[in-house]
Amino acid sequence: MTTRRRAHQPLATAMAIFAVGVTLTAGMLVGCALNQTADRDVSTAITRFARERSQSGETYARGTRPVTRSGPTRPAESSSQTTGVPAPEPRSLRDFIVLALEQNPDIKAAEEMARMRAARVPQVTALPDPMLMTRTLPEPVRTAEGDNFFTLGVQQRFPVPEKLDRAGRVALQEARMAIQELRRQRLTVIADVKRTYFRIYIIDRTIEIDLANQDLLRGLIDAARAQVASGRRRQDDVLRAQVELSNLESQLVELRQQRQTAVAMLNRVMNRFPATPVPTLDEYDVRSVDVQMDALFAAAAEHNPDLQRLKQQLERDRQSVALAKLAYWPDFTLGFEWMYMRPREAFVPPPNPTTGMVPMVNRMSEEGTDNWAITLSVNIPLWIEKIEAGIREAHSRQLATQHEYVSARNRVNFEIEDALARVQAQRELAAIFKDTIIPQAQQAYEVSRASYSAGDSDFLFVIDNWQKWLMFTVQYHRALGELERSVADLEAAVGLSLSEAGGGS
Repeated sequence: MTTRRRAHQPLATAMAIFAVGVTLTAGMLVGCALNQTADRDVSTAITRFARERSQSGETYARGTRPVTRSGPTRPAESSSQTTGVPAPEPRSLRDFIVLALEQNPDIKAAEEMARMRAARVPQVTALPDPMLMTRTLPEPVRTAEGDNFFTLGVQQRFPVPEKLDRAGRVALQEARMAIQELRRQRLTVIADVKRTYFRIYIIDRTIEIDLANQDLLRGLIDAARAQVASGRRRQDDVLRAQVELSNLESQLVELRQQRQTAVAMLNRVMNRFPATPVPTLDEYDVRSVDVQMDALFAAAAEHNPDLQRLKQQLERDRQSVALAKLAYWPDFTLGFEWMYMRPREAFVPPPNPTTGMVPMVNRMSEEGTDNWAITLSVNIPLWIEKIEAGIREAHSRQLATQHEYVSARNRVNFEIEDALARVQAQRELAAIFKDTIIPQAQQAYEVSRASYSAGDSDFLFVIDNWQKWLMFTVQYHRALGELERSVADLEAAVGLSLSEAGGGS
């Protein structure tokens, strides 16, 4: 459509029409609402996680039962003895979890990834950039309105509004998937803290038992020397006890090395210097666990971040299929062109030789009236095979995600059943050691030592009973530590703390 006006009038009119068209079309799009939704979801999640750090530390530490010590505690068996680094602030399991949630770099990276995904929404819902074009002719086109040698134009492509809407919804689901990935990273950090914490706990208790048994063995050596001095025993009793003492000392060296490694692992999770000391951890008692398998499966279906992420991914793939089908619909391009007309003298024809009259002269060229045009174009979705291939690709991706969800659900259910079986077995084992085996082993040792001191028992029998008592005591604390480590595995699989899942207090 082309209209003839004075130079300043058509330009203003056409630009106004173009601006109105852009405004009306942009108003039909829902990109603004999707942008706000993505930003709100991500910012709300990150703010809530930051606000709940202390609560999360309390929740995930709940159920553990620290034992109050009546006497002085031994100094920490850590690198602080040689580095001189000041003692850190955290002491309890809750403190370590809170510090890790605050400082862990993987959590911070996951937060930025969520913000990045949210920033994708306004990019895919925005209109394509307008195109500015010019045309300059080496030789002007001569018309009755003047000589045209320069044209200025601007074009804006307008996809079908639903295309932008679907693309925005795809990006929105990816932002929500990133939120679930952030949840998964937080749960992973909590589980890593608990696993490493109770690894250190096992080592600390073993070190304490080792040190206490060294004192006990020294007492046995003194008793054996007294028996040798009185002529009632041979020197090999003393040598056997000294060998056992040396064995305990060598084990202590290895335990301290293991503790140093475990401390470095815990500091890594908390984003601290590897040699930052960790004090000797509290002693724990057997926790109570009362959960039903079906309840844990139901809780995992609602709260496990991997399953929730795959649910969001299924919705993303559904939107992707709908977006691929919209490729059949063409896009429209609206444009405006302004054609500059340079004034020139009007062409004056010669007189008619028959009549001698001069024809009427068109003097529009002397005014140089500019021309303008509003253009409308549309692309033709001609390559149907390409469009159908895109639809098949999106549909196959959706089916793949469905299968991936089923596989992930089966994996989570297995992890829950396996972790719960370990929790129950280790709890029963710890209770047996505490209530039955250790008291019996201690009593057997004390009786055999008294008998040895009276000259009625063999020293090998005393050592054998002592070794059993030592072994059972270490196994008891190892069972406690492995119980809590299995609880960490169970909580990571469910997506909730055991107390939140109704399985501990």
